[in-house]
Amino acid sequence: MIALIFDKSYPCTTGQYIRKALEKLGYNTIVLLPEEKNKIIEIKPDFVLAIDFATHYIFDVNYHPKAIWLIDTHLSLICDEVMARSFDIVFVAQKEDYEKLKRKFKYVYWLPLAGDLDYHGKKSLKKIYDIAFVGKLGEGKRKKFLLKLKKEYPNSFIGEADCKQIGKIYSQSKIVFNYSIKNDINMRIFEGLISGSMVITNRIKNNGFEELFEEGKNIIVFENWNDLKKKIDYYLRNEEEREKIAANGYQKAIQFHKYEDRVKFILEKIYELKGEKFEDPDYVKLKKELKIKEFIWKFLNKYHTMKWRIQYMIPFFL
Repeated sequence: MIALIFDKSYPCTTGQYIRKALEKLGYNTIVLLPEEKNKIIEIKPDFVLAIDFATHYIFDVNYHPKAIWLIDTHLSLICDEVMARSFDIVFVAQKEDYEKLKRKFKYVYWLPLAGDLDYHGKKSLKKIYDIAFVGKLGEGKRKKFLLKLKKEYPNSFIGEADCKQIGKIYSQSKIVFNYSIKNDINMRIFEGLISGSMVITNRIKNNGFEELFEEGKNIIVFENWNDLKKKIDYYLRNEEEREKIAANGYQKAIQFHKYEDRVKFILEKIYELKGEKFEDPDYVKLKKELKIKEFIWKFLNKYHTMKWRIQYMIPFFL
């Protein structure tokens, strides 16, 4: 039995994908919220695995091994680092943050996000959209790019949808557009690749991008609006070349970037450390520190939101 810590009320989250992948591999799981942590002692699972769901807490239960997969460190590293100190083993989705944390944690590993074949996998459907982007428009530059794409390419799907429809929408699209808001390698890149459509994203620097993908072979990168429009127009005209890149991206994703691949890595690392003796931290001290860091984080969030809104108001120079 493996105890998973995340909010199961949402159907399409990294936690749900990990649960499905573990169960496909034959593992029994139980999903708990952080506040249900005391059940861990009664259940006595093989180990505890928390999956980041954008909530910060201190997991103050003396049960080992306990691991956490940090997803949104590009948005909340200041709080994530404190939360992670209440765990024994830390997995980090963003490589540049893994590089920062590896100096502070004994057992920390880079583990990028992935795609779920059931929800995001390739469907044999007719391509009816030029471009697809499933998600909120957001703020700042991303919002400007998306609104401009909607205007320039009206035969597109840009906006929110039922998360269970993501694979279908992307499979029906010639190009999947992604915009990384803070240099993060996000879920959408993997979702687009595993749908079998060509993915185009803004440039992501020093975050492991080149280790995961090959620009021009299995994914396309743009620098600015002019470059994006030029590349979209080119690949919409050149179907054979576009579909070759899409096929390369799909093969890369199903070989290396499924949630089953991530689960196997997690299991390997945790079972390697099964006999290790882990020390319990000072939970009271961590809770006090987290309160302070959350106050700072909320202030910084307001600042960044204001900055993104100002970016949106600045004219879009082509």
